[in-house]
Amino acid sequence: MGEAMVKKSDPRHTLAPYVRIGVQNERMYLGFGSIQQVITDKELWEPLARLADYYSVPRTVNEARVFLRQVCGLPETRATEAMRILSQGNYLIPYDTLGYDERYSRPALLYELSGTRAREVQDRLSRSHVLFLGCGGIGNLMAITLVTSGIGHLTLVDDDRIELSNLTRQYMFTESDVGELKSTVLARELARRNSTVEVTHLEKAIASLDDLESLPAVDLVVVSADTPGLTDLVNTHCVRAGQTWMNVCYVNDIAVWGPLVVPGVSGCWDCRRIIAREPADDPQLSAVISRINHRYQAPSNGPVNMLASSLASLDALRHLGRFGTARSLNRRVGVWTHELLLDWQEAELNPACNTCGAYSGQTSRSEYASRGESVE
Repeated sequence: MGEAMVKKSDPRHTLAPYVRIGVQNERMYLGFGSIQQVITDKELWEPLARLADYYSVPRTVNEARVFLRQVCGLPETRATEAMRILSQGNYLIPYDTLGYDERYSRPALLYELSGTRAREVQDRLSRSHVLFLGCGGIGNLMAITLVTSGIGHLTLVDDDRIELSNLTRQYMFTESDVGELKSTVLARELARRNSTVEVTHLEKAIASLDDLESLPAVDLVVVSADTPGLTDLVNTHCVRAGQTWMNVCYVNDIAVWGPLVVPGVSGCWDCRRIIAREPADDPQLSAVISRINHRYQAPSNGPVNMLASSLASLDALRHLGRFGTARSLNRRVGVWTHELLLDWQEAELNPACNTCGAYSGQTSRSEYASRGESVE
């Protein structure tokens, strides 16, 4: 009884394996990356290093305090300071966090680093359902990322067939798959990577709101197809249905993802002027521009596809797993690969928006924030 009470009030933690320590230019760096702290007080360097080493096996806070005072010789105030530094940066994790031999042990460390319990994140991911509109370059890459991350159910929607020219960036396909349906082959390959995930594939073109309404309700819709007007249709449908969706694409050499649209919480595709369009007040110029734009063929290539897909996948996992903050919430983000510049367009909620204004009360911002996510 007494031992159980101690464990409950003073649980054991261990040093996270992603923690490193280094010294450079009269500074000690603890953690590195987003959890990095810079320690300039040299008197704390050795005690902090020894305390981190002490946590290489599970310890309680009381045990650590005794270690600092009796073994390291720190007075109470300095021991408290050392404990505060090591406790505030997600350096210590519950001792029973997923083990190295478990399937999702490596991403679990990212969830812990982000300040969220890994088992809770993985459970939420396993109960999530994501639908892809388009199984091309971005659909290929995002689908395999989410499947191997343990998303519970994927639905793939596409009516295209694999062509030889697809193989330069649609890496889940091979030469022997040319002529086959993209959704069928992608579903087969995903199942080979993670048999615990349910994968559904539909040979279907999306040309109307009725087509979208025939699809299953999901936790996230990813638009990774280049069908003209599709984003407008998806935005209207998802806002009305209260479904979260995200656009992922490339604009020539720019890798683009977002906005992540959470109806009632974030801005939607129509809240702000996100993309340039043909001028509505000049029919003659509009006709010329339309002819030019209908000839457009994107210079699609693997590296830009991979960049957009990886960053969008991370945001999808953040949203579904509820760890960290999706960077594309309320913004459309782009990485200009020629100059290596990060840019974004604001896409905040506009209460006067003709598309989502009437639905802005479906999910309150406070409710979304209560999940531990920022809405800014």
